[in-house]
Amino acid sequence: MHVAVEIPSEPEAVAIARDVVACAVAEATAPEQPVEDLRLLTSEIVTNALRHAGSKAGDTIGVAVDVSALRVRVEVADRGPGFDPATLSEPSPERIGGWGLHLVRQLADAWGVIRGEPSSVWFELSL
Repeated sequence: MHVAVEIPSEPEAVAIARDVVACAVAEATAPEQPVEDLRLLTSEIVTNALRHAGSKAGDTIGVAVDVSALRVRVEVADRGPGFDPATLSEPSPERIGGWGLHLVRQLADAWGVIRGEPSSVWFELSL
């Protein structure tokens, strides 16, 4: 199953994206399949898109979900320049923020960045 939506680049985008991912997984898998890690990682990469893409009024964030029998892939696209994952530093316990991509690295089976126009961050989790 493939679902793709454009969401206004506003704070509500985080909740909308979580719901899109949860609904796509619920339609394609057994109801007992846990979705909390999917919701968390979706929240983190959508939040990063909102904070770092330099979006203007009227801009959107693309959210795509691909669900197969074995895995789910979530991709969030924005108009920002993207980044090089190799340059990310480990978060510090003293910092308030900066933990989102660390969580993605720890929980996702795979993840990455596609730089371009638009740029996107994606992750995959096994089902």
